[in-house]
Amino acid sequence: MEQSKAAYRPGAWLTDTRRGKVGQVMEHQGPWVWLRPPGGGREWEAEPGRVRPATLEERERAGVPGWAFAVTGGNREDDA
Repeated sequence: MEQSKAAYRPGAWLTDTRRGKVGQVMEHQGPWVWLRPPGGGREWEAEPGRVRPATLEERERAGVPGWAFAVTGGNREDDA
């Protein structure tokens, strides 16, 4: 069964389940989600069906600063 291609807001923290990495949404290009690691660095593209919102534990382990949790708010564009 194919997962939905949910659009995540720029700034949302996601876990790329294929790579096992946490990244912040930078943009969408076609079907891909572009993620950047915490603290900056090289972005990578992730398949929409292979990402999900990062848990608090995953974000903390990846080194996401505490202030970033409040700034990004909801993850999905349809959360409004």
